[in-house]
Amino acid sequence: MTHATIRSTIEEYRMIERGDRVLAAVSGGVDSIVLLDALAALAPELGFALHAAHIDHNLRGKTSRADARFVEQRAAELGLPFVRAALSADALAPHRTLGPEGAAREARRALLLRLADQVGAARIALGHTASDSAETVLHHITRGTGGTGLRGIPPVSLPFIRPLIRLDRTALLACAAARSLAWREDGSNADLGFTRNRLRHRVLPELERINPRAAEAILRTASLIDDLHRVAEDVVSERWNEIVLEDGATLSRQRLSMEPPALQRLLLREGIARARGDLTGIERVHVEAIRELIASGRAHGELSLPDLHIQLEQDRIAFALEKPVPTTPWVLPAPVGTTEIPQVGLALSLERMDRSDRDVATQDPWTEIADEAQVAFPLEVRSRREGDRFAPLGLGQETKLKDFLIREKVPYSERDRVALLCDQERVLWVIGVRLSHDVRVVDDTKHLLVMHAEALS
Repeated sequence: MTHATIRSTIEEYRMIERGDRVLAAVSGGVDSIVLLDALAALAPELGFALHAAHIDHNLRGKTSRADARFVEQRAAELGLPFVRAALSADALAPHRTLGPEGAAREARRALLLRLADQVGAARIALGHTASDSAETVLHHITRGTGGTGLRGIPPVSLPFIRPLIRLDRTALLACAAARSLAWREDGSNADLGFTRNRLRHRVLPELERINPRAAEAILRTASLIDDLHRVAEDVVSERWNEIVLEDGATLSRQRLSMEPPALQRLLLREGIARARGDLTGIERVHVEAIRELIASGRAHGELSLPDLHIQLEQDRIAFALEKPVPTTPWVLPAPVGTTEIPQVGLALSLERMDRSDRDVATQDPWTEIADEAQVAFPLEVRSRREGDRFAPLGLGQETKLKDFLIREKVPYSERDRVALLCDQERVLWVIGVRLSHDVRVVDDTKHLLVMHAEALS
């Protein structure tokens, strides 16, 4: 019955298409072991190829290595290819402001994207369950959240998919027992020093004493909020185009003032999110401060919010992390060898080599490896231009570069300082951010272009 539920979830949300290659993230815990077992059983029937992947967090010494060996052995028993990677301090460093759990989560996602590219996987399957989603809603409530945080964990956020999202932990354990599955227990899951563990072991059980189906009720509410949020997103998207001015980061004061207060708040939150990359630390009082400035009748004014600068000039409301500094477009030739880029303080090195001479896996965001045969030489490195488009690794389709930088949470004030390595046809690498899907290394790649950037000394 559990496999039937997983199959119906995959089909309802169109998680996997026939012919896809799927990378299953397997920690060795019961959730991921059930996920791997179910996908292995469904792969021939649904017509997709499956790979198992394990991320070693390097936190538990011999236990971490034993977890990796366990997952590798389970993959071998199922006849599945296996890949692994390890988190390093360098991988965690860019995400330190998110706290230990948040940093590990973001670094893990980045590694999974790289492993998916390595094996040519279009989808990455994660083992999140209905119980995880309910805990996430409670977690967000306790620390304060808007509608977005009450939606739970989405079934699909490409390339990530969550085939277990309709199953609670009880159903998962029953499935593991019925299938005689073995798994690894992570001792940290019992550590009540972690907020999520206190919710799991103390709060939810107490709620279930009041209502045995409390988790189910939480998820029904989350589903309703998700429906409302999607409607709100559509309304905001439609109205955004009516009030935004030419540079995409400035709103019309007059047009915004004509909207109802509730929609004004949503539109201002959209502007903040686009400028900052997220809404972390932004509360209702901050949005109301902007509304008060707009309604004040003053021709000029400024506000300093958390990591945000708001400037009012007549009819223009501009959002930026700092007062924008005018930038001059630039372009430099980028031959094989080393090119200094003083405009952004980087040195770019390009090297050709045979695939047999180099491991194509890399965990350094400042190093990328492309299939040389897909590159249209000569190359140049330049600042972004209006209308630039990009096909990010892992997405597999072209999008506006501006939209990609927003999704990657590159602050507005930094977007003109991003360097682009380009060939004669497209953007190959948003340096330090993401490689193009079009030039990824594939099974029959013979020659590589190794690209590395570092700070000018």
